Amino acid sequence: MVNREPIIRITGVLDALSIAHSSWYHKSLPRSQRKRPGPAAKPIDEQIVRVVILTAELYPWYGYKKIAVICRHAGHKVKNRHAYRVMDEHGLLHRRRPSSAEIYQAAKLFELLPKGPNELWQMDVTYVHIPGYGWWYAITVIDYYSRYLLACHLTNSYCALEVTAVLDMARSRAERICGPLEKTPFLVTDNGPSFIAKRFHEHIKDLYSHVRIRYRTPTQLGLLERFHRTLKEEEVYWRLYDNPDHGRKCLEEFRIRYNTIRPHWALIPQQGGDPMTPHDVYVEGKATAIPKWQCWAKAAKAKLDELMTEEAA
Repeated sequence: MVNREPIIRITGVLDALSIAHSSWYHKSLPRSQRKRPGPAAKPIDEQIVRVVILTAELYPWYGYKKIAVICRHAGHKVKNRHAYRVMDEHGLLHRRRPSSAEIYQAAKLFELLPKGPNELWQMDVTYVHIPGYGWWYAITVIDYYSRYLLACHLTNSYCALEVTAVLDMARSRAERICGPLEKTPFLVTDNGPSFIAKRFHEHIKDLYSHVRIRYRTPTQLGLLERFHRTLKEEEVYWRLYDNPDHGRKCLEEFRIRYNTIRPHWALIPQQGGDPMTPHDVYVEGKATAIPKWQCWAKAAKAKLDELMTEEAA
């Protein structure tokens, strides 16, 4: 009887060590040598390769899935995995360095970002239903830099008169905390009827630089849109209000809790550590680190300044 050494498969060893197969095959080897276990992938038809390359070069801002769909719309039998393989092998996936136009736009965006409290406010309205009273409206005003909630008031209407009253409430609170506002704040709103009304415009024209977002682009008011999700998840969806006065009391309790207790992940101290509350930044004046996406804009601004200096020389 012939003694044979036991055959040990690499997959068995990986399973015994609780190591994912993909981690071994795709990370332990150089990229040029990576391949999945099993038979080699079938070669892709040359015509499909040419079509994918041509389409990807024609539309360089699209990912492989969109490229595959565009090819199929044009009558070519291109599967998503085909588009991915071809674009990966030819360096056409979205692994690129920013273009000069992208650097320019990001740099200009950084110039608009607030450098301190009361430079940029956002204002919006969200719906709250009260049993027996119907739909009411929470009008909110928030300071962009500190995320401090200046106002969150419940009303039965969001006409221009009610909206201006809440904005005055927010400004009164800001001046009690910070004193008279030295700069004219930018006020960003959507294009709701109350914000385009003549009464609203006349009331704020000497107090704010009013900026309205583009129509049908709510992401341009993203800070407040995300805040309204927090308002619903941490307050409105937790209890039913007995009446409007009860709703106002609860929303005021939420405003205080949001400002003074709830840590905000966008407010990281410059020296690092746990996130701060809006009260820490807005009232106590603690310095916050620039968020990662703003760091990119700041770096782009420095790069643009460097390019302009080189051109001037």
